[in-house]
Amino acid sequence: MADRPTFYVDICLGKAVAAALRAAGATVEIHTDNFAQDVEDTTWIPRVAAKGWVILTKDKNIRRRHGEREATLLSAARMFTLSSGSMRGAVMAEIFVSQLDAMEQLATALAPPFLAVVTQDGIEIVYPRLAPTNEDDS
Repeated sequence: MADRPTFYVDICLGKAVAAALRAAGATVEIHTDNFAQDVEDTTWIPRVAAKGWVILTKDKNIRRRHGEREATLLSAARMFTLSSGSMRGAVMAEIFVSQLDAMEQLATALAPPFLAVVTQDGIEIVYPRLAPTNEDDS
């Protein structure tokens, strides 16, 4: 892929996810190289989005909590979150690596802001809600 996105690995994912993605060829930035450990989500989300980086997190509550949700939408962030936050580091890394090509394609094709949930089986876009397509219509 010519213009591969840079992925920003949220602090909650740990360094194993970043290392696995780098080993798979992804360009990765980690939280502790860019922000203090205790910086608020409402501070780092707009800064990461302004750099054009794609956010990876397991904090699915970002899309639910007032303030964080607004920071994501208003800053036109591109975010992928895991379907469960209780996975071990190796499992999280495996899922993100297995979906790396699809995440890169979506990150470059889909206009921000967007939020997608990543599982071993695929990616579901949860914002914006896309209209279902009826493939029987011709």
